[in-house]
Amino acid sequence: MSKKIIKINDRVKRINQGGCYGTVKDVREETTAKATDKDKENALLINVSWDNGTLSYVALEALEVIDA
Repeated sequence: MSKKIIKINDRVKRINQGGCYGTVKDVREETTAKATDKDKENALLINVSWDNGTLSYVALEALEVIDA
């Protein structure tokens, strides 16, 4: 599976969920820990400004880019 590429100012929507569209405002990488500190991995969080006025962080896997 290839990695998704989401950039700032891309238009996005949630996968498999109804709702409004949004615009990517920031891409943030966070380190998440599993059961032990040795099992750390990096995850991308996407800051989305939704058309309804809300702002939220969403996992990369939950978004798809829409064509403008």
